[in-house]
Amino acid sequence: MLPAIVAPSITVPVIDGRLQLGTWQSICLVDTNLDNPHRTVRLSFLEG
Repeated sequence: MLPAIVAPSITVPVIDGRLQLGTWQSICLVDTNLDNPHRTVRLSFLEG
């Protein structure tokens, strides 16, 4: 059910090396799968 509420990926613009977030915005990682304590987070950067 959680993927229906929380998107599994996000796109955030980066300008001059800084995340372009709103005043009250932040990014957090939510992991509800407690069976596997090892996770890999993949960051992809597109230059345009």
